[in-house]
Amino acid sequence: MALRVNWDRTPVSVHHESKALLELLILHLKNKHGLRKRSIVMEDREEGPGFLFFLYQACDPRWIAEFDITKIPEEE
Repeated sequence: MALRVNWDRTPVSVHHESKALLELLILHLKNKHGLRKRSIVMEDREEGPGFLFFLYQACDPRWIAEFDITKIPEEE
């Protein structure tokens, strides 16, 4: 499953089937771009299966695009 970002809602939501991958994305956004205002990763009960988190501050779409999920080790 690809990383999916819903830019049309407020707050912006970020979705993926892997909770661990979303947590790594959060670390990337925090460490590289100083993004701090966001929710915790939670189960996606509306569009599931999968997980999501919300962004509560401005985020450049390029920041998420530069996060290369192909370099993340697969979960066992």
